[in-house]
Amino acid sequence: MHLIVNWENFLHHHWQNRPVLLRQAISDFINPVSPEELEKLVREKVIENQLIQRRHGKCQLVHQAFNGYALLGQRNWSLKVESINHWHRASEEFLSLFRVFPDWVKESLTVFFSVPGGGIGPQTKPSDVLVIQGIGRSQWRVGDRWLWPVGYGQKDFSESIINEELSSGDILYIPKGFPHESMSSETDMSYCLHFWTDNSLRMIRNWTESLSDENHRGIEYSPSPDLLLREDPTEILPQDITALQAMMSQFLLQKREHLENWFTQEMSQTSYELPKAPEAQVYSPSQVQTLLQNGSRLNRLMGLRMLHIGNRYFVNGASLSLDYANAWNILARHKTIDAPLLSHIIQDADFIAQLTVLINQGYWYFE
Repeated sequence: MHLIVNWENFLHHHWQNRPVLLRQAISDFINPVSPEELEKLVREKVIENQLIQRRHGKCQLVHQAFNGYALLGQRNWSLKVESINHWHRASEEFLSLFRVFPDWVKESLTVFFSVPGGGIGPQTKPSDVLVIQGIGRSQWRVGDRWLWPVGYGQKDFSESIINEELSSGDILYIPKGFPHESMSSETDMSYCLHFWTDNSLRMIRNWTESLSDENHRGIEYSPSPDLLLREDPTEILPQDITALQAMMSQFLLQKREHLENWFTQEMSQTSYELPKAPEAQVYSPSQVQTLLQNGSRLNRLMGLRMLHIGNRYFVNGASLSLDYANAWNILARHKTIDAPLLSHIIQDADFIAQLTVLINQGYWYFE
């Protein structure tokens, strides 16, 4: 499979601006997960999922445990499975097609399996989304966010700016706030890649709470002499607010490095539960070194995030030693690790000891 998209043109003309349908954006499309695999995954593992049924023309969530397709009938339902890339290796590899975007802005990959009459009802989302059509075909409608109130729940809309049938390999981009819905005319699968978004007030609150937890001291504020004399002692002047804002900005600039660390640490953690690594023994550093030298390959846990800012690396919220930034970069960029990739560092006992800790935490595992 290959992406055939002019991303520069897409980002310039459409990103967070207007929806667009990219026909045959993925060549030689191969469905990453089959309906049978999806059914087995949901039944055997604790994966967040929702059953959607269409009743009297409207889609409704069904609050019941999923016990297989056979009990649902052949029409009017869809199964939505969150973060499939955390639980299914081929789905994680499929997501790698989109590493043209930074890892930290991609939230997760959601898959919809629908039978004829299934789909999703009218809704809006607080994030941008790429809808990738897998097997089968589905009809997607997108309304205009300027004509309808932006909300994150059900939103009925009559007029559409896009009303198209998607076939395998098509990609539909829906910016946040645009109402949309889908209807399946045949058995099909759609994949939705959601992008990270947050609210500035919530981010400021979380960051300042982390400062308080680490006992950072703020800047003590007192008015400068030129702000003290005035004719009306009851009035707060604009320059008082300007001085207050300048003090807060000064504090923010002083804590830039902490802000960098906090944000990278936060974004290295996923919004969804990570799976457990395959059962394995607790390794010693010498065993890890020997296994790598003998050709064993290390796999990264599906869904695990490893990010860095400068030479400061974080994995699932934990910081790593600054001394091995080059080695951590290899682990961050590659999903599978073998001895040649680490040939320059494999004899370093301290690095191998730190890598062993990560393996014993279940973040990496040997095939």
